[in-house]
Amino acid sequence: MTQRRLTEAEQEFSAKRSEVLSKVDAKYVASAPFVFADRITVTTALSRMELFKKVLDIPGAIIECGVYKGNSLMLYMHLSMILEPYAINRSIIGFDTFSGFTGIDAQHDPSDINTRMFADTDMSLIESMIEANNLVRPVNRIPRCELIKGDIVNTAPEFVKTRPDLVVAMLILDTDLYASTKVALETFLPYMPKGAVVVLDEVAYRNFPGETTALREVLNLNTIELKRLPFDSCTGYFHV
Repeated sequence: MTQRRLTEAEQEFSAKRSEVLSKVDAKYVASAPFVFADRITVTTALSRMELFKKVLDIPGAIIECGVYKGNSLMLYMHLSMILEPYAINRSIIGFDTFSGFTGIDAQHDPSDINTRMFADTDMSLIESMIEANNLVRPVNRIPRCELIKGDIVNTAPEFVKTRPDLVVAMLILDTDLYASTKVALETFLPYMPKGAVVVLDEVAYRNFPGETTALREVLNLNTIELKRLPFDSCTGYFHV
């Protein structure tokens, strides 16, 4: 969330939550995360759970383009550990710059965003928690979750060259930007079997139009059945 257009009520909520958070330590927050979560965070979690169910019977990787702080990525790791603990052919792969917006397109992306947005993240912290969860998951000698750092425009095409086994069960497009969304679609769609799911986190959303522009340029909208989850404001998905 870019915090660009917060309402007065949302600002008040944020201030109140900060006040409450100042009274507790990190362990308290980790043990009761929904006490401190906002509506958007809970909505995203519910959305990701519903989408995960749609690919439980499809082998292959779940690829998230746009990891940020790793909340959704780690949720998918937990869901996979719990619902399909012995799915050794399931990879969860996150692509991100881990340094904010680095590929803003002046023509297709909003004029009021900048490279500092989403830079407040720490790849090493996420990797540490992947390692921690690997200690307790079944078949932990086979990697389940990994991070790819850099601009997706460059890293995605290079990545597929290194994975001859790659099948993509779900592609999550959450970079918010035109160029990275377009390259991700062009790169990973050929690896997606019939029934696989493409998720667009800001589809048909005027505040981030680049994602929809990229979708329209790569695919004919008349040939896909674009759907939404009724409780999620702007996430869309379609089956390949």
